[in-house]
Amino acid sequence: MRRRPRLGYAVTAITVLGLVGALCVLHADDVGSALGSVPPLAMAGAVALHVATLGLRSEAWRLTLAAAGGDSLSRPVVHGANAAAFVAGTLQSQAALPARVALLRRLAGGRAPRAGQIYVADVPIFALELCATSLLLIAAVLTGRGPWWVAPGAFALALAVLLGARLAPERFAHRPIVRGLAILGDRRRRGALVLLVAGIAALTVARVWLILALCGLPHGLDEIAWVFAALGIFGVLPLGPGAPPGATLAAIGAASVGAAVAAGLLLSASGIVAVLVYALGIAVAPRLGPLRRSHRRRRHTVAADELEDAAVLA
Repeated sequence: MRRRPRLGYAVTAITVLGLVGALCVLHADDVGSALGSVPPLAMAGAVALHVATLGLRSEAWRLTLAAAGGDSLSRPVVHGANAAAFVAGTLQSQAALPARVALLRRLAGGRAPRAGQIYVADVPIFALELCATSLLLIAAVLTGRGPWWVAPGAFALALAVLLGARLAPERFAHRPIVRGLAILGDRRRRGALVLLVAGIAALTVARVWLILALCGLPHGLDEIAWVFAALGIFGVLPLGPGAPPGATLAAIGAASVGAAVAAGLLLSASGIVAVLVYALGIAVAPRLGPLRRSHRRRRHTVAADELEDAAVLA
């Protein structure tokens, strides 16, 4: 039974990538012109923005886990599990969460919350991100673009998810799984989570703005809002690396198909590179600690020897 969904996900992702490839061929001049005008430094900036986003996302997840009973989980363990999950998610978004849960429980052992609580710990982050998306859509609708009912509908949905997640621990206190939502009732951590999710949204908006501008596409608040929302929707679909091009096409592709495909490819490429950079940094960081300490010890030893030599000469 499990093989059929996986096969369906793979077929869907390959089909979308094939459609994106076909659009690249049909609009080769526009796509090539948009990609060719992107300076390497600007692409590096897009990668850096996404690396920072991944770091904030891992910190947000660490907060929700701590509120669920994972106070003893260290940053290296949480960021390491999330980094590996991000790598899995670049190929298939549905693989990210199971990989994250399995890796966290393996790395943390008995210190990790239950599997169900880890799954549920993403809900507060999702609800707050949905609130951020709805606020951006309200701003877009106020500028005159898009159906008027989309923004209020998204905001109502965000509030419903947030309220449900807030009340569930009280209503179903006898069920251990709802401890994954405990952060919404934790005043000390709740404010920090809101700030982290706001930072995630701000960095994503900055990356979208940068890439739209680089591809010569309109990059006002309304265009950014619709691309931001489309990225969220397409990101949960089994589209793999084809999700960002699909999102940009859905949001702004009717008028400039070639440039929209190029923008989606840049979003996808910068995201994949950022995930690899983040994962590599997390893998290398533990080894740098002993090297730094050894270097400091050598410096102290050299300094002590120099002081001893100076005292002898004096």
